Amino acid sequence: MTQLITRLRLGLGLSVVSCLAAVVNAETTLPENEPWGVEVENISSMVLPGDDFYAYVNEGWINKTVIPRDRASLSEPWVAQFKVYDDLAVMFDQILASSSTEPGTAERRIRDFHRSYANLESVERLGIAPVSDGLARIDAIRTHADVARFMADPMAPSLFHLIVKPPVDMQGGYVLSLEQYRVTGLGLPGQAYYKDDAEPFAGHRIAYRSFVADTLDLAGIAGGQNHAANVLELETRYARIMWDFTRLRDAGAAFDLVSLDELGHRAPGFPWRVFFKAKGVSQLGELNFGIGALTESAALFDQIPIDHWKSYLTFHWINNHAELLPEKFGNNRFAFFGQRLSGASERASRGDRAIEFVQSHLGWDVGSLYVDQYFPESSTEQVLEIAEYVRRAFREQLLETEWMDDTTRAEALKKADAIIFEMAEPKAQTDLAQLHSDADDLVGNLRRLRLTQWEADKVRIGTPISRWGDWNMYPHRVGLGFHQQYNKIFITAGALLPPFFDPEADAAVNFGSIGSTIGHEFGHSLDDQGSKFDSRGALRNWWTSNSRFAYDQRTRRLIEQFGKYEMLPGVALNSEQMIGEIVGDLTGALIGRRAFELYLHDHPDEREIVLDGFTGPQRYWLGLTQKVRMVARDPALRDMALFAAQPAPPHSINGVVSNLDAWYRDFDIGPQHRLYRSQAERTPLWE
Repeated sequence: MTQLITRLRLGLGLSVVSCLAAVVNAETTLPENEPWGVEVENISSMVLPGDDFYAYVNEGWINKTVIPRDRASLSEPWVAQFKVYDDLAVMFDQILASSSTEPGTAERRIRDFHRSYANLESVERLGIAPVSDGLARIDAIRTHADVARFMADPMAPSLFHLIVKPPVDMQGGYVLSLEQYRVTGLGLPGQAYYKDDAEPFAGHRIAYRSFVADTLDLAGIAGGQNHAANVLELETRYARIMWDFTRLRDAGAAFDLVSLDELGHRAPGFPWRVFFKAKGVSQLGELNFGIGALTESAALFDQIPIDHWKSYLTFHWINNHAELLPEKFGNNRFAFFGQRLSGASERASRGDRAIEFVQSHLGWDVGSLYVDQYFPESSTEQVLEIAEYVRRAFREQLLETEWMDDTTRAEALKKADAIIFEMAEPKAQTDLAQLHSDADDLVGNLRRLRLTQWEADKVRIGTPISRWGDWNMYPHRVGLGFHQQYNKIFITAGALLPPFFDPEADAAVNFGSIGSTIGHEFGHSLDDQGSKFDSRGALRNWWTSNSRFAYDQRTRRLIEQFGKYEMLPGVALNSEQMIGEIVGDLTGALIGRRAFELYLHDHPDEREIVLDGFTGPQRYWLGLTQKVRMVARDPALRDMALFAAQPAPPHSINGVVSNLDAWYRDFDIGPQHRLYRSQAERTPLWE
């Protein structure tokens, strides 16, 4: 699933010279029109659209935008998210001021969680007492079985995730899946931090070791340096055997039902029965042997000495609670992760962190209340209308795709027709009514929440599959996603408010923003992984070999194109792992533009509208580009290139538009411009 990077677009049916003249004139006579969704004052008078379209649209914003001291980057989606957080702050004030919140209600949970975090005096007075029980349990560990038992604690580090999900054939009920991602159990944010001897990674490892030792020293744990050496050695050994992101994306490697006995034979070395008993699922008939280096990790587990495991568990137990402990722990953590790794210079205030704590852990409660209070239901109907235009455009494009044979095309159209939409908030959510919250028990609140969520997950095992719910982002977050197995696009309430969707904005802008982003999610239905699932969400090969070969040829060309782009000198995009999002971006831009044409066909009176010198097609491209604008510090840019699943600006714009004929036509782009690609060099994918 993809985090929202909405795109608005603008265009000019003029020559490049007259296009720039129109923009300059608009800047000197503003406002020529009422606001229509694109901030034309940010458009460059020096950069040509065909030389750097991203900079052309966003130069003014980039030059004047300052990254907050507590952040590594700032993007337009985050600017919108901060506006949502302002609304949440008002909502929280109302809840905190109320004295009538009943136990078991969302308002009561929010109030108790917020007060327990905001009460710094209590946090400082308690010190590490709230986590001392866990430290005592770690100290009592004598065997590898004891280690596995402790890993089952919801606040402990673990080598494995337990996820309740549908089976890949979408038959029967939900199953428990054993999985491991690329940084599961690791303290550093990527495998390269452990394996790459070049800077900055070598220096980061040294600093990480010091951070581990400092964390233990703050907690009064003796032998911090020795423990830190153990932690780094252990995590390095795991980082070397874990799957990389490209391999983890392979949907075909994600499902294999096994019994607990067979699991022991498939992945010997880890005391599975002890672990599952501690998780309360020891009577499970079978589970999915899912993604990740499960066999290798189990074998390595048994080879690691107990004292190393105790060092590892002790550090991560404290680090996992750092934000809930006295400020010195959080400050120490921020100094490493925030300042050194990300380049931020100032930690957020306690008040801001209290809001972040509540909305990140009680996100469904917060999201539902946010939707009730701030989200206009009428927006859903308008966005659904845009979504259906996007579906029509996608169908038309598939019908015209010459390299796709009729057999594959028929199934692709069937899948496009079967996609459903879920707007604002999920129709099914975890019921937290039985969760006990306490305004004086910060650590206990989070622990009980994790236990309650796990109990709710366990209850789902074996129950019938529903396509509703199962979002991976909260309603108040700015985001969209595509669920492969549910063949569903979901759109959060945060993404259905200005500037991503504005019921009063120009139609071209709305198609460029929310329309192209919905198109992006349609693209995921047929990207390199989504195309492995059929219209029911079942994993099966429904492509002919000829169509798959033609598709792979085109995506390989895109990987090669984007692999040449750099975020910093010498730091190129890891385009192999980004191909799904590249396909999404390209599809969204192409299909959104076509959807807008369908809209204009049905609303011919709007075809000739020109706003501030820009035609409707041009406004589409401008809006698309405006909504991904971003500024970032160098460490963040490096991480975006190496570890992100999606290309960042400017490449997510310039790399995409340079493949699309409509953009060339709308801005009269020719061989004299730097972004120009000959017809033979372009890869629109769905042509």
